[in-house]
Amino acid sequence: MPSQKQDFSFPGTTAEQLLLIAYATFKDLDWIPKYAGPAAIIGYTPQSWNKYYDEILVEAADGVLTITSSLVHNESFDLMGKNKKHINDFITAYEKVKAGEIKPEWSDAVAQLRQETATMVTEQTRNGAEADKMMKIATGSRYVTYAIIGLNVIVFVAMIANGVNLFAPSGIDILKWGGNYGPLTLSGDWWRLLTSTFVHIGIIHLLFNMYALYMAGVYLEPLLGKIRYTIAYLSCGIFASIASIIWHSEPVTSAGASGAIFGIYGVFLALLLTNLIPKQMRLSLLQSIGVFVVFNLVYGMQSGIDNAAHIGGLISGIIIGFVYYLSLRTVNGGKKGNLATIAIIAVTIVATWFYLANTSSPVTRQQTRNELQEASAKDASKYFAKLDEFSEIDKRCVAIINETTLAEPELLNNINKLMPEWNNAMAIIQEMKNLDVSDLSKRKIKLLEEYTEARRQEVTAYTAYLTEKSPGNLLQLSEVREKISNTLNNMSQLK
Repeated sequence: MPSQKQDFSFPGTTAEQLLLIAYATFKDLDWIPKYAGPAAIIGYTPQSWNKYYDEILVEAADGVLTITSSLVHNESFDLMGKNKKHINDFITAYEKVKAGEIKPEWSDAVAQLRQETATMVTEQTRNGAEADKMMKIATGSRYVTYAIIGLNVIVFVAMIANGVNLFAPSGIDILKWGGNYGPLTLSGDWWRLLTSTFVHIGIIHLLFNMYALYMAGVYLEPLLGKIRYTIAYLSCGIFASIASIIWHSEPVTSAGASGAIFGIYGVFLALLLTNLIPKQMRLSLLQSIGVFVVFNLVYGMQSGIDNAAHIGGLISGIIIGFVYYLSLRTVNGGKKGNLATIAIIAVTIVATWFYLANTSSPVTRQQTRNELQEASAKDASKYFAKLDEFSEIDKRCVAIINETTLAEPELLNNINKLMPEWNNAMAIIQEMKNLDVSDLSKRKIKLLEEYTEARRQEVTAYTAYLTEKSPGNLLQLSEVREKISNTLNNMSQLK
């Protein structure tokens, strides 16, 4: 929050006189005095359609006035010098007001502002106490949230340690670690409904989900308690997995904690729609939760994101939240809380059993595994075919580059023909990137992409050198060729 502070000396003037003049200065500038204490006034500059309001703090001691201007809307820097301008504008107006007489109504206005501030602080303190009493923010446990985050991280680290790609695991890898895939889940691997919620498709997926879980968990776990919170998380995760299978007519590999997390946000959303939480805190949290849910549902409409799991988790979470509300209305919940938790466990188990018992996969589990292995083999075959295409282009282009016996005009003409060739090679690489192949092959594709880009840079640099043999062009060509050499060395070290 960028701010600037400056002291001004007014010998012979009491602190109260300085504050009264400061109040009148706010009014003279058409700024808004908002809060007042025994020795300070806080006000705000006007807000319009094209600018935010800024905060002005005026503190007074006998003979000294301290003015602090702050930008309070998440700005990182005061690039326009607004704080300095606010202080200059305030002190200029202050000097003008001070030249006149102090009016009695200023004292009444400041006294009223102090009373309003005191009332507001008392109300906020009471609301905070009520919120803490209900939500147990200061004393409640968050161990389950930390444990879930830790378990997700441990699973992901184990995946990476076993050779799974850090940023883009293959579909086969996700399934090996417990991903949700309809034909497998419905033909005996029922446990995938739950294990899939602890498997993530890359480090970015993991970090985003764990951050979202933490932001809700630090509030919701103390409010619900460890057992209710755990049951809500696991139940929502299972229902999210079931929703994913039901929605996708063509089976997809689904994984990640986001379905369960949407469920947690659904529980929170349901509770915020009741009078369980004090109004002032409820409205603030409701806005944050609403923005998260809407944004991620809209974002989830793009391909590659399992929005069905998000919606399934969210709806089940809202239902669970209203069930919990019935027990949380009393101070301790008592037997109602136990009954609500038991009911949610029972409904989750029965609904899952009923769905699995009455929904069968059109193929057996072994047939599904065979099909997955066959699909992987087909991609491997395509990979090597594309690699052969790339190699043919590479041989032709390298032969032209290495030909140094031609006259320069003919050599330049040949070099100019290389760019379309390398562009075709890059197109082949982009097709290879979409194949489900081993991590070793993916690393090779990445290096081939770097190599091809360096070759395209070589064509540009070589053409510039043949056209104008300047030292700069020769240096650039040498640097590009060194990059090519390094990339080839890296490829030769792949095992």
